[in-house]
Amino acid sequence: MSKEGVHLEVGTEEWLAQTGGRLTFSQALALSTQGFAQSARERLSRSRPDPDESTRQAARMAVARKELAVVLASQRDRVLERQGHALLNHACRTYVLGAALLSDDLFRRVDHTAAAVAALTHDDGLVHPSTPGNCFTADSAVEANAMIVRMGASTSSADLARAAVISHFQPRLPTQASADAQLIARGASADVMSFGLKRLDPGLTHEVWHEWPDLNLLVEVKELLKGERARAPRTRPGVLARSGMPYLLRSGR
Repeated sequence: MSKEGVHLEVGTEEWLAQTGGRLTFSQALALSTQGFAQSARERLSRSRPDPDESTRQAARMAVARKELAVVLASQRDRVLERQGHALLNHACRTYVLGAALLSDDLFRRVDHTAAAVAALTHDDGLVHPSTPGNCFTADSAVEANAMIVRMGASTSSADLARAAVISHFQPRLPTQASADAQLIARGASADVMSFGLKRLDPGLTHEVWHEWPDLNLLVEVKELLKGERARAPRTRPGVLARSGMPYLLRSGR
């Protein structure tokens, strides 16, 4: 790892370019500590949304569904071919759950093209990693950028999508993380780890899983994490996998 890489903030595109996503010992220790702290907070949480918040969650989900449908109309077949049905459904749940978990203020700042593309590509590198030892999010970011180009979307959307993909696999996001990055990180951790699900209206989550069922996602995720532990042990997924993340996955639905 270069000396510059040590001083860059973990989870940024600049850090990934400098380091390949390899963590120093102190960064790996901090990441593991943050992961356990996040898990402990979630297990102690007892919050449920009040009726007004349930209504706002439903409204944000409705917008997210429409925005997701626009991107899926042209990109669904490629995602299905590259990642399979379980990960496609996970990507869809990630987007709508993340939308529900944002505040209205953050949700208004979301670039929905960027966020939908980031959701659909954030795990692509887990299935198609290219460089031994490097973080899979670098490959996911390449696919996110390619999807944006195919859609003819803006350069700013491409920048936001790559940043969201790169930053999502850590309990504490980079300081300047966008609303799009927060949506993807919250949605993915809600779907895989159940973090934040207690804050959502149960009826809404039931609708989400009915529309996009699990299809043995958790079995697939455990295998993918096992692969990352061997392929890229110094990266965020490698470190978290060795720290016990596979044992903290939510129960199936």
